[in-house]
This record gives sequence, C-alpha cells and structure tokens, in this order.
Amino acid sequence: MSDKAITPRALAKFFSENTEKDKVINELFDFFKLDCLENLNLSASGTDELIQKFESSPSYDTELLASIIESIRSSQKAAVKREKQLSKEVASTIKESLLEDVSIKDIAKKMSISYYYMCHIFKNRYGVSPNQYRIKKRLELSLKDLLEGTKKIADIATSCGFNSVSYFTECFGKLFGFAPSAFKERFNGKTLHSFYDIDDVLLSLKMQSLKLCTEAPRDISLPAAISTIHEPDEDFNFLHEAAIIEYKGILYSAWYSCPRAELRGYTPILGRRSKDNGKSWSEPEIICEDKTGKIMYCPPIFGICDDSLYMMVNQMSAPDHIHSLDLYRLNEATKKFQLLWSRPIPFKLNTNVTKLPNGKLILPGRLGELDGFPITPAVMISDSGKIDAEWRIVKIAKDGVLEDGEKLVFPELSVMRHQSTLYCFCRNDKRRVPLVYLSKDLGDTWEKVFSHDVPYISSKVYAGNLTNGRKYLICNIDDFSRSRLAIYFTEPHGEIFTQRQILFDKDSLPYKNAIACHYPAAYEKDGRLYVIASLNYEESVRAAVLITIDIEAF
Repeated sequence: MSDKAITPRALAKFFSENTEKDKVINELFDFFKLDCLENLNLSASGTDELIQKFESSPSYDTELLASIIESIRSSQKAAVKREKQLSKEVASTIKESLLEDVSIKDIAKKMSISYYYMCHIFKNRYGVSPNQYRIKKRLELSLKDLLEGTKKIADIATSCGFNSVSYFTECFGKLFGFAPSAFKERFNGKTLHSFYDIDDVLLSLKMQSLKLCTEAPRDISLPAAISTIHEPDEDFNFLHEAAIIEYKGILYSAWYSCPRAELRGYTPILGRRSKDNGKSWSEPEIICEDKTGKIMYCPPIFGICDDSLYMMVNQMSAPDHIHSLDLYRLNEATKKFQLLWSRPIPFKLNTNVTKLPNGKLILPGRLGELDGFPITPAVMISDSGKIDAEWRIVKIAKDGVLEDGEKLVFPELSVMRHQSTLYCFCRNDKRRVPLVYLSKDLGDTWEKVFSHDVPYISSKVYAGNLTNGRKYLICNIDDFSRSRLAIYFTEPHGEIFTQRQILFDKDSLPYKNAIACHYPAAYEKDGRLYVIASLNYEESVRAAVLITIDIEAF
C-alpha cells in the first residue's frame, strides 16, 4: 500500500510504535523523499513550528505528528501542481521560439532548470519529449500552406523552422506516413479547423468527413435577451449542467449545485420557476439531495408525456461515476417533483427527451459500468413512447475508442433529425475533431463516426429541431476559453447550417463581468427558443443564465 493510501493519523501511529521520538522527523523526510522542488513548496515556517512543538513536548504526541505528516503531504501536492505548471511553461516557450534556431538544452538553461529533469516532467505531462513536441508544432505550421498548394515545399520547410527540406520531409513522413506533397490529396474533402493540432489532423485523416456547414455562414441578429436565473450565493458557489422546459405556461429550470468545488461532497439538484417567460423567478427549491455528500446528483433533464412533466437525474458515487438513473414526476397538487423510480442504469444523461416521428422517445448520452466512468456513446429509447415505462439502451459505438485508438473523454451527445436520419453531435476533449454519428432508422442502428465542419470545440453542444422546419446547433467556438457561444441554423427543412448568431462574447457581447458561457440546453415554445447555460465569473464561480431568442423573427 502506498503512503498516500494511509491516513496521517495511522501513519503517525505506525512511526510512534516503530521509531524513536528523536529520530522520527528525519525518518519522515526520508519516507516521503522530498526533493528540492517539493522543499520549495513546503511551508517552512508552519512545518518548523509544528516540528518544534513536537520535539519539545514531553510525550510522543501522535496528533501533532499527524499534523506534520499532513503538512509534508501538502508540499507534495504543491510539487505536482508546480510540475504541471512548469511543463506548460516549457510548452509555451517552445511554441514562442518555433522559428528560432535554439536547442532544447538552451531553453532549459534559459529557464534555469535541469535539462534532464525538464525532459522527464514534460514527457510525463505531454507523452512526448520536448524535441518531439517542437517538431509536431512546426509541422502544424506547415499544414495550411500545404493545403493551399501555392508555396514550394522548400519555402514551407524554411518558414516553419526546419533547417532543410529533406529534414522537413523526413519528419513529415515519419508522422503521417506519406510525403508533404501528398498531403493536399489525402486531406481532400476534410476540414482543417484552426484549433486542430497534429493529433487532431491525424485522427481526421482516419475518418470520413461530412459537410454540414457552409464555408462562411451568414451572421444574423435575431432579437435575443440574456438574463440571470440564479447567481452564486453563500450556500452554492458553483452551478452547472442546467436544463429548461416550458409546461402549462411556466418555465422550469434546474441544475446541480456545489458549495464550492465542482462535484465534491454535497451536490443537490436545485430548480426555479418563471410565470413571465423568464423575467422573474421563484425562490430556489431543492429537488433532490444527499446531505452526506456520498451520493451526488447530476444532471437534470426534462420531458413531457401524457400531459405530465417529468425530470430525470443521475445519482453518482463519484464525479461522473453513474450509480443510478432516477425518474421524477411533477405533482401538480403539491407543486413538487416526486420520485417514481430509481434504477441501476449506468447511463449519463445529456439532453431533454426528444419525441421521434414514429412515436418513440429518445435520450442521447453515454454508457459505462455501474459506478464507473461512462465513455461509450449511446441512446436510450422508449418504444412505448412513455417516459415512465421501460427504456432500452442502444450503443452508438461499440466502445468509447476513436479511430486513432484514443478513448473518448466526456463524449456528451445531442440529437437533431432530418427526415428519417438522426444526427448525434458529440463533444470530445481528448481530440478536438467535431464528431457526429448518423442513424438512418431513427436510432436503432448507427453508422461509424464522422468528422464535420461546424467549428465547435471543447464543450457540450446542444442540437434540435424547430417548429418552423429549421434545425439548430448551439456550441462554443474558436478557442478553448469558452468565451464565445454561438447558435447555427439551417434553412427550413434543410440539413446544412447556413446562418450563425453569436449569443455570448466576453469581448463584444459581454454580460456582467463573465469570462465564459457554456453548457447550453434549450427548449422551444410559442416562437421563443429558451437557452439555458452556465456563466463563469471565474474558474470555479458559476451562475445559471437564460438567453431568449425570438424565432418568429426569421
């Protein structure tokens, strides 16, 4: 068993029983093997004060020794954080000097760190050596020029930091398996998004590609208003994965909340209601909770069936480790959501219930083992068309592995329909390639995953069909900061996105002092598209906001 698996108190007791008091501190430092970097993060004054108290105490104070052990462990955690930050700084320095004739050893010297230590922590973090990382970044620079095909290979090599065309060709061939001159032909019909790195390009080459968006969608400006549903408060600093629906003239919103950090400890589902299209909201209510924090609730989704409003949530035994699927129904007499059943179904919810033309219901999400992390794209289907009946699970993919052998990370799904074809858009954080799965029989079977040209990145997407025949896709675009949220529209009864509207932009369309807007969900009613999303004021401080779009203005 590792020392991290032993509590400070148990470890202190072990030392008290096996080590003399005047030798125990030295034994501790040997046991934890603190290196110079950890010592830099060790709270010298705090730890020294504890040690002085321990050494001057007349007895063997195991509680005090446990405090010393916890202080040393904290320094180890800080060291891991520092190594992560140091690796980022090395990567940033490499990218800033891509076109310079400077060695990796020179970079280490400039940063005043050991070259070998730098290589060690960098490879642990990025999976490649600093030099291999630099070669990949230089090759990335060449791709756009290669696709355009107007420059000579020798000129491209020089402009990307390679000393010779032969070395450029050698490095390119090792990575891609063919010469630079063949790249344009091999990449024909695919989209090279600006945020792709080399691994994204390599994955894209292994996949079929779909054209779902015009090259330059027309920017539009439908009447839209943004307002706050719920702000962080003294009880809950973190609000996330919200859902919204309209039922009998009332807007219902719900989300999961955490006192401070995301999905740690007490994590209830909260909700509010609005009788005036989102202008004002009722006091928040707790819909489901476990005060011990052993079970966390996430996320809520809604559905309407047989004139009843339903809500589904996941119970989790750890972050994204699904313990059960729970179904609630609104009791209109008491105005409370009541639990109908809780079943051990390891399916992570993503979007509201969608009704299909054949009368069946569908829920996109991801599947895993019970109390495990779900990574396999899947849908649940209610053949009876009833929410409170049996649901069957259909895997969209046989596993959660991409074409390049890498596992999907947070493959959150959302579905739109064109005639009898379902498009299931997929987020993935391991590779930045936008993904979509197709079903030609309304969800019973699925084709292999495709890449596509809608430039969403690193966040949940939300798609759907509007009553005016258009389809929509809400997503974060352009970079990883989630500072821009956009909605794309097709023409009526079309399947190609031709129009785009920016819903949030921290620079040009700011709201309060927010730095990001993401995790959208939506519901249409009476000519309005209600979009609920998470709003970041800083990394771990989030609100729930409503963006109301006038769809009738089309």
